[in-house]
Amino acid sequence: MKATTHPIIYAYVLAAALFTSACKEEKKPEKTDDTIPVKIISSAALTQAQAVETSGLLGSENEARLSFKIGGIIKDILVKEGDKVRRGQLLASLNTTEIAAQMGQAEENFLKAQRDARRVQNLYRDSVATKEQLENTQSALVLAEKQLDIVKFNLSQTKIFSTADGVVMQKLQNAGEQVQGGTPVLHVSSTSSTDWVVKCGLTDKDWARLKGGEQAEITFDAYPQTFIGRVKTLAQVSDAVSGLYQVEIALNKPAARLASGLFAKVHIYPKEQTSMVSIPVDALIEGENDSAFVFVADGNRAQKKRVKVAFLEGDKAFILAGIGAGARVIREGSAYLAEGSAIRVVQ
Repeated sequence: MKATTHPIIYAYVLAAALFTSACKEEKKPEKTDDTIPVKIISSAALTQAQAVETSGLLGSENEARLSFKIGGIIKDILVKEGDKVRRGQLLASLNTTEIAAQMGQAEENFLKAQRDARRVQNLYRDSVATKEQLENTQSALVLAEKQLDIVKFNLSQTKIFSTADGVVMQKLQNAGEQVQGGTPVLHVSSTSSTDWVVKCGLTDKDWARLKGGEQAEITFDAYPQTFIGRVKTLAQVSDAVSGLYQVEIALNKPAARLASGLFAKVHIYPKEQTSMVSIPVDALIEGENDSAFVFVADGNRAQKKRVKVAFLEGDKAFILAGIGAGARVIREGSAYLAEGSAIRVVQ
């Protein structure tokens, strides 16, 4: 009985093995998709002025650090910091004791020179004095008159008057102090809306792009709105310390209340426009200074290209070189790409 059952069992086992083997042979390997899904956008061509970006401080075009022409002891300072002043208002004066004495001396010297000149002229008419003596007294008279004029002028400079309607920004000296001629005593700035200027520094590269008269946009941290101005002056020599070229931007009659010393951010738009292309900012990778990389779709492969970035504005990047208009720029999925990666464009 046992001998007859073993062959049957072996037959079943063999059949099962053959069936299993056949199933394995018929099963095909699964295909894997190694392409990287990406989204693309076409770069757009445009002609636009690349803004010059800088910063500076607000000040008045009509401001002055007022001083006495001659040295002396300050008698009075009639204003303090923050005071509003009118054009021609007396602000400070010197003690005039010394200069008044010099004035008296100059007047006496002039009167004496006049008497000497008349006396020698009479003697010369009577042929007693020589022509040389006559000329010498005439020269002495002229010199005495000029000396008197100098002292009169210096006496008039012992008072400081305001040069504009404005405000006293700084009081640099006090009454009773000894000052040298030309030492600043008061800093006065005009507050007229037509006198506000922003003073900025430019590199030589940015300076060369401007000609004067360009429109500018100015923002202050103190105000939410944007102010409009124009380039008024461009320095023709760089600052010896910073190496920058100074530019003054006149504001177009701002309605807001401004104060000297406000920090300003400035965008100046040159008149000459530049051909560029625009792409989304998120398409840029590995950015450094004005250089970055983008991936573009070349068939079903990704190509890595270096581009030169002009500037960023909102969600747009403006490109000067590296790609042309109509380039199929990869804007999503670039983080997973390498040069030559297989890609699959998705919507």
